Formats: sequence, structure tokens, C-alpha cells
Amino acid sequence: MRTAIFFLIGVAAIVAVGSFVPQEGTSAPEKVQQFLSAHANLAGLFAHLQLPLTDVFVSPLFYVLLGSLYVALTACVVRRGRALASRTLRGYPRTPRYWGECGSWLFHTAFLVLLVAVVWGKATGYQGHVTLTDGQSFTETRAGYDDVQEGLLFDGRHSGFTMRLNSFRATYAANGEASDYVSDVSVADRGQAVFTKDIRVNDFLGYDGVAVYQQDYGWAPRMVVRNPAGTTVFDGSINCFDAPQFPGNKSVGKCVLKVPDFGYTIPGFGQSLQVGATMLVYPDAVVIPSVSKGGGIDPARTLFGPGSVLARNPIIELQLWVGDLGLNSGAPQNVNALDTARMQPYFADAHVLPLALGQTLPFQLPGANGQTAQFTVSFPQLHQYSLFMVKRDNGVALVYASFGLVMAGLLIKLYLRPLLERRQKRRGGVAIQLDPRWTAAVSGEPQREESSVAGVDRR
Repeated sequence: MRTAIFFLIGVAAIVAVGSFVPQEGTSAPEKVQQFLSAHANLAGLFAHLQLPLTDVFVSPLFYVLLGSLYVALTACVVRRGRALASRTLRGYPRTPRYWGECGSWLFHTAFLVLLVAVVWGKATGYQGHVTLTDGQSFTETRAGYDDVQEGLLFDGRHSGFTMRLNSFRATYAANGEASDYVSDVSVADRGQAVFTKDIRVNDFLGYDGVAVYQQDYGWAPRMVVRNPAGTTVFDGSINCFDAPQFPGNKSVGKCVLKVPDFGYTIPGFGQSLQVGATMLVYPDAVVIPSVSKGGGIDPARTLFGPGSVLARNPIIELQLWVGDLGLNSGAPQNVNALDTARMQPYFADAHVLPLALGQTLPFQLPGANGQTAQFTVSFPQLHQYSLFMVKRDNGVALVYASFGLVMAGLLIKLYLRPLLERRQKRRGGVAIQLDPRWTAAVSGEPQREESSVAGVDRR
């Protein structure tokens, strides 16, 4: 058992790392990227040690420690359980120490059951992320997820119910931190309304074996782009995540606009143009005046910064790029990053433009016969999105069973045994000393040949 404790300490240390460091598959992808960017040297060091900080739960070291813990704990439970069963079948007296050993065996067995529950739940279940803005719906199928990880033994069957985000609201403390954020959702199954529920951080939604947790939220500006022909080539909400320079601050969000099907080719070029933009969204922007070289205020270069977390003065700082987005390279792209390797800034100096809520900005492109062609970018609405973590864990029943075994073991060990010992002392009865061979087999201590005869204490 001492060996198992050392392995348990190692597993607990890795779990602690996974609790504080964003993890692949469980945390929002942008948070993982932010951590890797901010701690590149530390992440590289641990990667050389076969412990990638953002993927610790699938690292070789974690598997080795967990497997060793299983082996040691199983050996301990089987050995002590076999000795206890032998003691029971042979009709040995039910002394306080006997009941104490029963409680200890139940307690250790509970940990083994808990480990089995974790592995079984991961292997037969799945976990994914879903992002919804007001009015959007999600169908619980594989295709409905933003990303999903399925266990090796998962049978491929999803519940198929539909969840609709009716509204989202957040309340804030005086320091600007969120004190509560709530998603009001409706669940329907096979076209029939089931129920409506508020999902909070500590109050998940459960239906048909699937649990839906509120994980995060952010701003989602609706952007509209029209090409020189006046055709709408993009109209949708873009989810903005925490800006690296303002981590955890909901008064600013960072997002990327990508328009691959722009529908316009600059004369003299064979490839259709693509448009992209990096954006900083301030729901309540404050003005930061730009000082010119002469020391005066340059009104054409006014910048903005984060104010409060309320949408009182929404402004987007837009940096526009044109060229090839690189979407045809075959390599996966981060939705919150813009690949500018084959693009050029629209403005030669790559400056940003402010775009206010309800505003439309015109931009010029080279056209035929030396003329120019105009396209527009609009910011008609500002929404908020909810990020949900959805999971099916078939090991929950075993987790509850392990909790019951832990409580039973502790009650027997810490309360029943002392109660029986006190009762035995009050009665002044004979205390029977157990055969040390059985005691050694149960406790795991080495046997002593000189103590092999059971005796009676005649106090």
C-alpha cells in the first residue's frame, strides 16, 4: 500500500497541473494557444520530459503512473480481501479489530472502484464543446460539435436531442469580474419540447445521460461584408475570445474575420481575391487620443481601449488584409488566428480603423480600365455567445458507488470499531488476541515466527 501511495502522489501532481493549465480537448482552444504563446520555454521543457503541459492526461508519464497505481492498489485490495474472506469463512471471532480491517478494506476498495469508474467513463463516453449565440440551436450529434473527443469503446450513438440558447446574461462585481453568468436554454427531443433550464457554472443541465456545463462566454459581433458587385459575401456572428494582452478581461475580445469567397478578381490577377481582418472588440470603448509628431492630437489616428464590461459604446478596431488566406494548403487553421503569409495589409502602414456599432466602412480596390471598385464592411449588431462543455460519462454510477464504499469504510473504521472496543471494556469481557499470521496477511506486515500461537489476555 505504501507503494500505491507514492504512485497516487504522482498522479495527483499531474492532475493538479491539468487543473491549472488549459488542456487540449477540455479547455477552449484559444486559451490553450494563449498559454503556449505566453510560456513557450516552459512548455518546451516539459515536452522534452514527455509531459506536455497542455495535454498531461494523455502523456506517457501519466499513463505509466496511473497503470502502476492500478497494479499496486489491485494487489493490495485482493490480498487483504482474500485474507479477510478466509478469516470470515473460518468463523474467527468478530472482534473490534476484525471490523476495523473490514472498514479499511472497504476504504481501499473504494479507490480502486473510483479508478475503474474514471477509465470506464472515458473509454465509453465522449466530451465536446459547443458555442451558441442567442437564438442558435445545437443538435447532440457528432456533427453538431465544434470539437469532440470520443472514447475508444464508445458505441457511436448520440442522444440526438436539440438544445436552444434562448438568452444569456451576466452580472458583474464592482471590480468588473463576473459574479454570475447564466444561459437560459430549452431542450427538445424528437420535435417535442422537454423543459427549459438556466445553466450556471455550478448548475449543469442533465438529459438522457448527457451533461451540459457552462464553461465560458464572450462577445460575438455580427459582421456583414459586401463585394464590389454589392453581393453579400459574409453575414454572421464571429466569436471573440480573450485577447492575449488582456487575459480573462471581458471588456475586450479578439477575433478574426475570414472571407474566402469574396467573388472579385483584381484585373491582371488570375486568382480570386480573399479578404481577412484581425479585430479587437470593445463593448464599452474609451478614447485614447493619438499624438502626432508635432505634439498635437491626430483625429485621424484615434485609438480605443477597454472600458467597462457593459455594451454601452461598442467599437471594433479593424486591421484589414487582402490576398490569399491559405485555406487551400490542407493544413488546419486556428479560427482565432489569421495567416498573413500570402496576404498584404490593405493600408500600406497596416494601421487599424475604428468601426462603431451600426457603421459601414467603404474600401476601394483596383478595377477595370483604371477605375476603382468599392466593397464595404459593416458592424450591425453585437451579441454574446455561450461556450458549453458537453459530455457523456457512463462511469458516474460507479463514482457514486465508490463514494458509498468510502463512507461505509470510514464509518466502520472510525466509529464502529471504537464503539465496540469501548463496549468490550465496559463489560470487562475477555479480549481475544488474533492469530498474528492472519493479522500479518491482512495488514501486509511481515510474519514473526515467535508470535504464531494465539493467546488469551486475562485482564
